[in-house]
Amino acid sequence: MNKQFLVDKGFEYVAHPFLTNKGQNYKFATLREDGVVKDIHGKHGKINGRTLKDGYWVYSFVMLNEQTREWEVIYIGKAEGESGLSGRFSSYMSGNPKHNKKNGPQNRSMYLRMLEWLPQGKQIQVYAFPVPESTTTKERFGVVKTFPQQEAKWYECTLLEIFEKMNKKLPLLNTQSSYSK
Repeated sequence: MNKQFLVDKGFEYVAHPFLTNKGQNYKFATLREDGVVKDIHGKHGKINGRTLKDGYWVYSFVMLNEQTREWEVIYIGKAEGESGLSGRFSSYMSGNPKHNKKNGPQNRSMYLRMLEWLPQGKQIQVYAFPVPESTTTKERFGVVKTFPQQEAKWYECTLLEIFEKMNKKLPLLNTQSSYSK
C-alpha cells in the first residue's frame, strides 16, 4: 500500500511534520483555509466540507523510500476527539518524555520516531479521509436520543486489514494491538 492507493480511496494531503527549536522538537504544518500548508495554528482548510479540527478521521503517515522513490504507508490511525485531526496531531506532542512522563505509548513512539527521522532528512506526509457522519437513535427510560456513531475505528481497522493482506504485515509504526480483527 502506498500514497497513490490512499489518494485513489479519497484521502487528501493534509500535513507534514517539521523540526523546530534547532531540531529539538517538531510540529505539524497543516492545510489552511487559503489552501497553503503552514503551522498548525490558524484557520483550517476544508476537505469534503470539513475542517481538520472537526469530526472523525482516518489518516495515514507516508514516508518516501529513498531506494524505490515510493511513498510508503508507515502508520494508519484514527482521530475521534472533539478537536478532530488537529487535536490528534497535538496529542503526538505530548509524547515528549521531557514534558510528560505518563503519556501513551503511541504518542511517545511517534514523537521519538519523528525526532529521529526528521533530522536525517526523511520526508514524511500525512493523508487523511473524513469519516462520513452518521447517527443512531436509541430509547432509554422513555427518552429518545439521537447521537453520532463513532465509526472511525471501523475505518481504521478496515484499512489496516487491507494493508496486511497486501503486504503480509502491518505498517512499520502500527502494532498488532492497534486493531482487532
